[in-house]
Amino acid sequence: MVNGISAQNSNYAAFYRAAVGNAVVNQNDVKNMVNFLNGQPVSVYPEPSIAQMTVQSLPFAAAFGGIQGFQSLRRNKFNVTNTLNQVRDAHPYTQRSQALKSGLDNLSKEYGDILKKNVTPNATRAPFGFSKLLDKIPGYTKLRTSGFGKVMGKSGAGWMMVFDAIGKTMSDVVPTFQQLGFSAGMKQVAKSGTQIVAGGAGWLAGDAIGTAIGTAIGTAICPGIGSAIGGFLGKFLGGVVGSALAAKGAKALTGKSELEKANEQQMAQVTQQVENDPATKLALAQQTLEAANKILAQDPNNQDALAAKASAEKVIAELQATAQQQPAATTAQQQTQQGGYVPAFNGIPVVPGFNGVDYDMNIYRAAMANASMPSVPQTMTNPFMQQALTQQALTQKSQATQQIAQ
Repeated sequence: MVNGISAQNSNYAAFYRAAVGNAVVNQNDVKNMVNFLNGQPVSVYPEPSIAQMTVQSLPFAAAFGGIQGFQSLRRNKFNVTNTLNQVRDAHPYTQRSQALKSGLDNLSKEYGDILKKNVTPNATRAPFGFSKLLDKIPGYTKLRTSGFGKVMGKSGAGWMMVFDAIGKTMSDVVPTFQQLGFSAGMKQVAKSGTQIVAGGAGWLAGDAIGTAIGTAIGTAICPGIGSAIGGFLGKFLGGVVGSALAAKGAKALTGKSELEKANEQQMAQVTQQVENDPATKLALAQQTLEAANKILAQDPNNQDALAAKASAEKVIAELQATAQQQPAATTAQQQTQQGGYVPAFNGIPVVPGFNGVDYDMNIYRAAMANASMPSVPQTMTNPFMQQALTQQALTQKSQATQQIAQ
């Protein structure tokens, strides 16, 4: 194992897996086992649709809406009547026939300043002292006093970009520099930057359209309070949809991350090496089966462990069937009785009756480590072959000694 078994629980949260449905398992059994033992996901989950992402965001919209409602009540000393009057003053439309005008006016109120160079900055400030830190960024204060900066703050697109940038820096950019070097790291900076900007622009556009549509629908249902609720929901859900659409487009443009590409290449090389060495393939299957059973004992529904176990059992059954069909079965039995190794699987010796019990996995690990040296003769790199040759040499030496004695 390279990264440990703790990484086998998939990269996706349980609610996400439930939302997108069943996973798709790769049909290459060796690849499944290699990924499993190296802490990589075996089951591939399809990306959620825009509708699924929007539905998943509803609890967050409800939470933010509740916070805003509580703040309005607190400003009015928890006087419900005054709070409702304040909402009606902000949305003065009283007729359902005015729904379209309500939506357009709310759009203008929220985004009308976007092209202005100097405006009164948005009064909303970041909590927990973040505002003071942001003010130290060169040009940030000037951005806040521009129409674009005000709109970014009101829409939440600016904050979304900040948090997205922090997340991508820690998960993609920094590890790429550390593991793959400067050149790959700079490529990842460009990819992550493109995705962050696209996501922010998508949020801003979706937020603007959603604000107008949501306000219009809310006014048509219930002028006043319905206008406020519709505008808020349209604003939030529109931002989610716009950001998701932009993110999909940016992902298609930039492709996989540098870490994903490097990892896939490495796993493909290891998989090919194991495919070409049946003895190592058998040992890999036994180790995978053991690791999968340990996880399933604690988490019976772990999809990665279930898929890896199925692949391991399939490979073991296939190799055992191949071993039974070898024409040298009689010779193998004789060597087994003598305590030697059985020459099977294209002449590569394996442990007789191998079932994972009392088997030295260091032999397997040494074979995996030497598998990247194809230019060296197999007898020098394969520890299974080395042990067989050592046994053969000892036997020949013993026979020579007996002949001399006679």
